[in-house]
Amino acid sequence: MVEDAELADQLAEETARLAARLAFSVEPHEQRERYALVAAPVAVLFERSADPSVLPTHRSGRIDPGLLPFLVDATQRTRERLAFGDQRDNPYLIALVLAAFYVIEGARSDVLGLGRVAGRVPRVAVVPPEQAERDLQVAPGAIALRVIAPVEGDGGDSLLAAVELTWS
Repeated sequence: MVEDAELADQLAEETARLAARLAFSVEPHEQRERYALVAAPVAVLFERSADPSVLPTHRSGRIDPGLLPFLVDATQRTRERLAFGDQRDNPYLIALVLAAFYVIEGARSDVLGLGRVAGRVPRVAVVPPEQAERDLQVAPGAIALRVIAPVEGDGGDSLLAAVELTWS
């Protein structure tokens, strides 16, 4: 059990470090209210081979509910790294943190087949809420990971926050 707690702590710290490095991509969306998940986030991975005869691969699913406490911890660590106080947050931060986790865990265990892009910095983009559930557009030879996190602010505003990481 101690090893599991130590691994979770290490993964949360590495996830927060990567999410904070990638936070420039969501920075324009900072708000004066706090955001929380209102439903389970979804991750979608889409890979298109450079070879046109090879069919694209697609994986998607909701995160395991057992991962939610970890996500809360990693998000809080990221907020601390970004020096967010009680009055500052970003509706896209939770999605970004979860995407960063998949990258970190992919390097460790090849989850979602992301091991081969380990160590490569992805292009990061905010996906507009009205496009969050649309199909991913991926160039030949690229891999894209989209994380969609339904969030709600303290003021009651809800948003389908999505970020997309792409490796060419």
